[in-house]
Amino acid sequence: MSRADEVLEKTFYLNRIKSLETRAYMIQIAAMIGMGFFFSLLQGAEFKPFYFPMEFFIYVVLIMLIAMGFESFFFTILEMRNQDSDSGKYFTAKKASRNAVKIVVIALVFIVVFANPVSEKVIESSAAEVHEIQMKNSTATFDFSSVDRFGLMKNSVEVSAKAYPEDYKIFLFDKDVYYPGINYTVNARYSSKASSDDVAMVYPPETQTYYEYTLLIDGNGTGTFHVKVMKNIPDYFVIYVALFLSVIAIANAWWFVYLQKYIKRYGTELVSE
Repeated sequence: MSRADEVLEKTFYLNRIKSLETRAYMIQIAAMIGMGFFFSLLQGAEFKPFYFPMEFFIYVVLIMLIAMGFESFFFTILEMRNQDSDSGKYFTAKKASRNAVKIVVIALVFIVVFANPVSEKVIESSAAEVHEIQMKNSTATFDFSSVDRFGLMKNSVEVSAKAYPEDYKIFLFDKDVYYPGINYTVNARYSSKASSDDVAMVYPPETQTYYEYTLLIDGNGTGTFHVKVMKNIPDYFVIYVALFLSVIAIANAWWFVYLQKYIKRYGTELVSE
């Protein structure tokens, strides 16, 4: 086989490799999105009220990114083997090495930011919602959900009175069974007594899905109350995300080290030519 034929053949294989790599990525991205939506539907996704749980969607994305990373390693090796010149092999390895460093840095930044207790508290505090409600005719109500609209944060409420001299009672109901005038002691999931100096915390029943509740404040006369919806990121979610990101970071760190021998070999040969 002549030199020209060898170059043509390697160019053909190189183009086939790049085409196959692109197709594989497109198929995996489509599968990733499809599986993410599938798991979200299994977790109770709906449009009215809007609720689209992202927990398993994020897990699927991270797992697929790990698989695509190892796939990228494989295609890079194939690409280097079918490069016609040492310069092509060198620049392919160099490019892959730089990409590995970028991915490691991004993964570590997300781990530090997301899995850090301080930043986690900052996220939860910034996501908290504060509402002011008025008691009229001796009662006031407030609706909230068990989790946020994306299923990533669990909700609880903090109730405090403002310039309200009387004692009052707090009741928690499933929203779909709450009707004014019902027997509170029978239908309420939770009840407590508080005064103007108290801060009452109300935790809805533990649930992994979106569920709506009604908070009833029962007192005497009129008054102003502050209701703060507290947000909490589940510990297991933080652990799983940090674990997947760690695998991505470690794999790409290994890949960076592995590529150095090719960079050194082909770089040396490139200089000597």
